[in-house]
Amino acid sequence: MIKTIIFDNNGVLTTSCETGALDDLIKFLGVERGKFLSIWDKESEAVDEGKITSDQFLKNVLDRLGSKKDIRKCQHYYWNSYEPKNEVRDFAKKLEKDFELVFLTNFGDGFSRFNKKWKLEEIFDKDKIFVSANIGMVKPNEDIYLYVLNKIGKKPEEVVFIDDKQENTEAAKKLGMHAILFKSLDQLKKDLEGILKNQSALSSRATSC
Repeated sequence: MIKTIIFDNNGVLTTSCETGALDDLIKFLGVERGKFLSIWDKESEAVDEGKITSDQFLKNVLDRLGSKKDIRKCQHYYWNSYEPKNEVRDFAKKLEKDFELVFLTNFGDGFSRFNKKWKLEEIFDKDKIFVSANIGMVKPNEDIYLYVLNKIGKKPEEVVFIDDKQENTEAAKKLGMHAILFKSLDQLKKDLEGILKNQSALSSRATSC
Protein backbone atom coordinates (compact mmCIF):
# COMPACT_ATOMS: atom_id res chain seq x y z
CA MET A 1 0.00 0.00 0.00
CA ILE A 2 1.46 3.34 -1.05
CA LYS A 3 1.54 5.74 1.89
CA THR A 4 4.25 8.25 1.03
CA ILE A 5 5.43 10.20 -2.01
CA ILE A 6 8.96 11.62 -2.00
CA PHE A 7 9.69 14.56 -4.31
CA ASP A 8 13.07 15.65 -5.60
CA ASN A 9 13.58 19.40 -6.09
CA ASN A 10 15.68 20.57 -9.05
CA GLY A 11 14.14 19.38 -12.29
CA VAL A 12 10.88 18.40 -10.59
CA LEU A 13 9.58 21.17 -8.32
CA THR A 14 11.96 23.80 -9.72
CA THR A 15 13.94 24.31 -12.88
CA SER A 16 17.30 22.56 -13.10
CA CYS A 17 20.73 23.16 -14.60
CA GLU A 18 19.70 21.01 -17.54
CA THR A 19 16.48 22.97 -18.14
CA GLY A 20 18.00 26.44 -18.10
CA ALA A 21 18.15 27.46 -14.45
CA LEU A 22 21.76 28.63 -14.77
CA ASP A 23 21.66 30.00 -18.32
CA ASP A 24 22.00 33.63 -17.17
CA LEU A 25 25.14 32.71 -15.24
CA ILE A 26 26.51 30.79 -18.22
CA LYS A 27 25.83 33.77 -20.49
CA PHE A 28 27.55 36.14 -18.04
CA LEU A 29 30.60 33.89 -17.91
CA GLY A 30 30.68 33.56 -21.68
CA VAL A 31 31.53 29.84 -21.59
CA GLU A 32 30.31 26.86 -23.55
CA ARG A 33 27.20 25.43 -21.89
CA GLY A 34 28.23 21.78 -22.02
CA LYS A 35 31.63 22.49 -20.50
CA PHE A 36 30.06 24.60 -17.74
CA LEU A 37 27.49 21.96 -16.81
CA SER A 38 30.11 19.21 -16.78
CA ILE A 39 32.31 21.16 -14.36
CA TRP A 40 29.31 22.27 -12.27
CA ASP A 41 28.15 18.69 -11.89
CA LYS A 42 31.61 17.38 -10.94
CA GLU A 43 32.15 20.10 -8.34
CA SER A 44 28.67 19.90 -6.83
CA GLU A 45 29.08 16.78 -4.72
CA ALA A 46 31.26 18.50 -2.12
CA VAL A 47 28.78 21.33 -1.58
CA ASP A 48 25.82 18.95 -1.65
CA GLU A 49 27.47 16.88 1.09
CA GLY A 50 28.00 20.01 3.18
CA LYS A 51 31.80 19.75 2.96
CA ILE A 52 32.21 23.24 1.46
CA THR A 53 30.08 26.40 1.33
CA SER A 54 28.19 27.62 -1.72
CA ASP A 55 30.65 30.51 -2.06
CA GLN A 56 33.62 28.12 -2.10
CA PHE A 57 31.78 25.93 -4.60
CA LEU A 58 31.28 28.85 -6.97
CA LYS A 59 34.94 29.81 -6.60
CA ASN A 60 35.97 26.24 -7.43
CA VAL A 61 33.79 26.28 -10.56
CA LEU A 62 35.30 29.59 -11.71
CA ASP A 63 38.81 28.29 -11.08
CA ARG A 64 38.10 25.13 -13.11
CA LEU A 65 36.75 27.30 -15.93
CA GLY A 66 39.77 29.61 -15.74
CA SER A 67 37.37 32.54 -15.37
CA LYS A 68 38.31 35.90 -13.86
CA LYS A 69 34.72 37.14 -13.62
CA ASP A 70 33.64 38.96 -10.45
CA ILE A 71 32.45 36.27 -8.04
CA ARG A 72 29.92 38.67 -6.49
CA LYS A 73 28.17 39.01 -9.83
CA CYS A 74 28.28 35.24 -10.25
CA GLN A 75 26.66 34.88 -6.84
CA HIS A 76 23.91 37.28 -7.95
CA TYR A 77 23.07 35.11 -10.95
CA TYR A 78 23.25 31.97 -8.86
CA TRP A 79 20.93 33.24 -6.12
CA ASN A 80 18.40 34.28 -8.76
CA SER A 81 18.27 30.90 -10.48
CA TYR A 82 16.11 27.79 -9.93
CA GLU A 83 12.58 29.05 -10.45
CA PRO A 84 9.64 27.09 -8.98
CA LYS A 85 7.45 25.01 -11.29
CA ASN A 86 4.06 26.11 -10.04
CA GLU A 87 2.07 23.50 -11.96
CA VAL A 88 4.02 20.66 -10.34
CA ARG A 89 3.75 22.30 -6.93
CA ASP A 90 -0.02 22.55 -7.36
CA PHE A 91 -0.20 18.85 -8.24
CA ALA A 92 1.86 17.94 -5.18
CA LYS A 93 -0.48 19.92 -2.95
CA LYS A 94 -3.45 17.95 -4.29
CA LEU A 95 -1.77 14.71 -3.24
CA GLU A 96 -1.49 15.89 0.37
CA LYS A 97 -4.99 14.74 1.32
CA ASP A 98 -4.23 11.12 0.43
CA PHE A 99 -0.48 10.73 1.00
CA GLU A 100 2.34 11.76 3.27
CA LEU A 101 4.55 14.13 1.26
CA VAL A 102 8.33 14.14 1.73
CA PHE A 103 11.03 16.31 0.15
CA LEU A 104 14.53 15.01 -0.60
CA THR A 105 17.12 17.07 -2.45
CA ASN A 106 20.83 17.18 -3.15
CA PHE A 107 21.58 20.79 -2.23
CA GLY A 108 24.21 22.82 -0.41
CA ASP A 109 24.11 25.32 2.43
CA GLY A 110 22.28 27.83 0.23
CA PHE A 111 19.05 25.86 0.47
CA SER A 112 17.47 28.06 3.16
CA ARG A 113 18.16 31.17 1.08
CA PHE A 114 16.56 29.67 -2.01
CA ASN A 115 13.64 28.42 0.06
CA LYS A 116 12.61 32.00 0.81
CA LYS A 117 11.50 31.99 -2.83
CA TRP A 118 10.33 28.38 -3.03
CA LYS A 119 8.40 28.34 0.29
CA LEU A 120 8.38 24.57 0.40
CA GLU A 121 6.69 24.59 3.81
CA GLU A 122 3.51 25.33 1.85
CA ILE A 123 3.73 21.74 0.58
CA PHE A 124 5.86 19.78 3.06
CA ASP A 125 5.97 19.69 6.85
CA LYS A 126 9.31 21.00 8.13
CA ASP A 127 10.27 17.62 9.58
CA LYS A 128 9.66 16.04 6.15
CA ILE A 129 12.19 18.25 4.34
CA PHE A 130 15.55 16.52 3.88
CA VAL A 131 18.51 18.41 2.39
CA SER A 132 21.71 16.52 1.61
CA ALA A 133 24.10 19.14 3.01
CA ASN A 134 22.29 19.05 6.36
CA ILE A 135 22.66 15.29 6.75
CA GLY A 136 25.99 14.72 4.99
CA MET A 137 24.66 12.24 2.44
CA VAL A 138 23.82 12.51 -1.25
CA LYS A 139 21.75 10.68 -3.83
CA PRO A 140 22.19 8.16 -5.38
CA ASN A 141 24.07 6.60 -2.42
CA GLU A 142 21.72 4.21 -0.66
CA ASP A 143 22.47 5.59 2.81
CA ILE A 144 20.44 8.74 2.20
CA TYR A 145 17.39 6.74 1.12
CA LEU A 146 17.66 4.45 4.14
CA TYR A 147 18.09 7.48 6.40
CA VAL A 148 14.89 9.08 5.10
CA LEU A 149 12.92 5.83 5.25
CA ASN A 150 13.98 5.40 8.88
CA LYS A 151 13.07 8.98 9.76
CA ILE A 152 9.57 8.72 8.26
CA GLY A 153 9.04 5.16 9.50
CA LYS A 154 8.11 3.65 6.14
CA LYS A 155 9.03 0.48 4.29
CA PRO A 156 10.45 0.91 0.77
CA GLU A 157 7.39 -0.66 -0.87
CA GLU A 158 5.16 1.96 0.80
CA VAL A 159 6.95 4.81 -0.98
CA VAL A 160 6.93 6.39 -4.43
CA PHE A 161 10.11 8.34 -5.21
CA ILE A 162 10.10 11.02 -7.93
CA ASP A 163 13.35 12.38 -9.41
CA ASP A 164 14.57 13.71 -12.75
CA LYS A 165 17.86 11.78 -12.68
CA GLN A 166 17.85 8.12 -13.69
CA GLU A 167 20.71 7.16 -11.37
CA ASN A 168 18.62 8.39 -8.44
CA THR A 169 15.44 6.54 -9.42
CA GLU A 170 17.41 3.35 -10.14
CA ALA A 171 18.98 3.49 -6.69
CA ALA A 172 15.53 3.87 -5.12
CA LYS A 173 14.21 0.88 -7.09
CA LYS A 174 17.11 -1.30 -5.92
CA LEU A 175 15.99 -0.67 -2.35
CA GLY A 176 12.43 -1.71 -3.17
CA MET A 177 10.82 1.69 -3.62
CA HIS A 178 8.51 2.54 -6.48
CA ALA A 179 10.22 5.20 -8.57
CA ILE A 180 9.23 7.62 -11.33
CA LEU A 181 11.76 9.28 -13.61
CA PHE A 182 10.28 12.77 -14.04
CA LYS A 183 10.11 14.17 -17.57
CA SER A 184 6.89 16.20 -17.53
CA LEU A 185 3.86 16.76 -15.34
CA ASP A 186 1.57 14.81 -17.67
CA GLN A 187 3.98 11.87 -17.66
CA LEU A 188 4.26 12.03 -13.86
CA LYS A 189 0.49 11.91 -13.47
CA LYS A 190 0.23 8.95 -15.84
CA ASP A 191 3.05 6.98 -14.21
CA LEU A 192 1.78 7.65 -10.69
CA GLU A 193 -1.73 6.60 -11.68
CA GLY A 194 -0.31 3.37 -13.09
CA ILE A 195 1.55 2.56 -9.88
CA LEU A 196 -1.49 3.28 -7.71
CA LYS A 197 -3.82 1.21 -9.94
CA ASN A 198 -1.42 -1.70 -9.81
CA GLN A 199 -1.23 -1.46 -6.02
CA SER A 200 -5.02 -1.36 -5.79
CA ALA A 201 -5.30 -4.46 -7.97
CA LEU A 202 -2.75 -6.34 -5.88
CA SER A 203 -4.58 -5.34 -2.70
CA SER A 204 -7.90 -6.56 -4.11
CA ARG A 205 -6.38 -9.93 -5.06
CA ALA A 206 -4.89 -10.35 -1.61
CA THR A 207 -8.23 -9.57 0.03
CA SER A 208 -10.11 -12.05 -2.14
CA CYS A 209 -7.71 -14.93 -1.43
